[in-house]
Amino acid sequence: MGLFFTLVSGNIVGISAGLLCGLAFGLMIALFTEFQRNKMELKDGIFEGEAIVFQGPANHFFKGEARGGWLTLTPSRLAFRSHGMNVQNQNIDIGLEELADVVPTLTLGLIPNGLRVLLKSGEKQSFVVNNRKQWVKAMMRQSGLWET
Repeated sequence: MGLFFTLVSGNIVGISAGLLCGLAFGLMIALFTEFQRNKMELKDGIFEGEAIVFQGPANHFFKGEARGGWLTLTPSRLAFRSHGMNVQNQNIDIGLEELADVVPTLTLGLIPNGLRVLLKSGEKQSFVVNNRKQWVKAMMRQSGLWET
C-alpha cells in the first residue's frame, strides 16, 4: 500500500499511509487470530472424548491449499480441524500407530515453523505450527518413536 500511495500522492503521504495501512492490517490479523484461538482452543482438556496431550493453531497443506485450523494431539491420534473458512474443510485424523517419523521443517525453505508428519504408508502430511520442537517432542513421545 505504501508503494501505491507513494506513486499516487508522493513520498511523505505514501510512507505515512503505508505504515498506517500495515499497522491496521497487522492489528486485524492479530484480532482474527485471537478470535479463532478462543473459538477453537479446548480449555477443559478433552477432545472428542480423549485427553489432550498438546494443541494449538495450525495450517495444514492439502491439495494446494494451506488450510487454517486447530491441531490436537491425544493419546491415540493427531487430529486437525479446519476453522471452516477454507475451501476444503475435511477433518484429518492420524492414528499414532501410523507414524513413521515427525520432522521439523522450514516453511518455504526459510521460516522455522514447519512440521512434516511421515506415515508408515509413505504418505506425508505438512503443517505450519507454533512451537514446532515441542510438537515433535510430544508426538514422538506419545507415539513411542522416542523413548525418554
